[in-house]
Amino acid sequence: MSVTTTKTVTKHSHSNEVPPQIPSGFSKMGPSIAGYFGCLTAVYAAIYFGYLDSDSVLGSFKPSPEYCTSSETPCSRSDLFAFQISSGIAISFCGVLGFYTWHVSKRVHTALPATPEGRLFGYLPESEQLAAINFSFQFWDFFISLLIPEHRTPLMLGHHTAASVVCFMSLQHQMLHYYGVFFLGVTEFSSLFLVLIDLAKFFPPEPETTFDTISGLCGPLFAASFTVYRVVLWWKVSLLLWQDCYHVVTKGSSDALRPGKNYVLYIFLFLNVPLGLLQLYWFGIILDAVRNILAGDA
Repeated sequence: MSVTTTKTVTKHSHSNEVPPQIPSGFSKMGPSIAGYFGCLTAVYAAIYFGYLDSDSVLGSFKPSPEYCTSSETPCSRSDLFAFQISSGIAISFCGVLGFYTWHVSKRVHTALPATPEGRLFGYLPESEQLAAINFSFQFWDFFISLLIPEHRTPLMLGHHTAASVVCFMSLQHQMLHYYGVFFLGVTEFSSLFLVLIDLAKFFPPEPETTFDTISGLCGPLFAASFTVYRVVLWWKVSLLLWQDCYHVVTKGSSDALRPGKNYVLYIFLFLNVPLGLLQLYWFGIILDAVRNILAGDA
């Protein structure tokens, strides 16, 4: 007697399969974020307390009288100097890494698929690093700014909050790595020049010194780079972001790749508008400054 065994094969529909849980990039980068935050705080504290009771910083950087009150004797405004140096370190990392990844190595264009899904959900280590550094900086900047009258304006505190949310969301949900390179890295390239401009504003250099020459060159370089990255390309890249989000939501690919995370895309789009308008507001201030310079030369 023969026994025939029949095997039943069950076919699974791939369309109904739930993709594996995306690991939290924020948890992964947590130790690095704590380290960046600690380094910025250490640099700030060393400069602030090191020159707190002096009348200058490093013996040559004397604050403009308008930033000293009559009760401050001596007045070094080491808080302003420490802030500019600490900020400059973080901005340099973001600006240089973003510029390199976008223009030099071009990995943001070659390592990620040139599709809406690739730009929104693809993984790029450089972008993850940028989000971690920028989050540390924005979070640190918010609290340090509360201690410095010149920096604790509602506008700047709001900017730091919005930028921190963007960085956190990108890290936590591993999203927008293509756009992270631009918004969290490339746009900071113009801020490299602004750091030196502000330093010269708070601590006016002696005429015909090296610092005077460098700060003078930073003016036009800042205006040009701001126009390119924070006005022209900002809105061009933002338009692509909106188009990509519309595509993945309407086609359903966002639900397949990040189930239940469409709200994250909406947060990015919601914050993209006021942050973009803020760039135009700052651009208006730059244009006014240029007009005043040209009028003075005339």
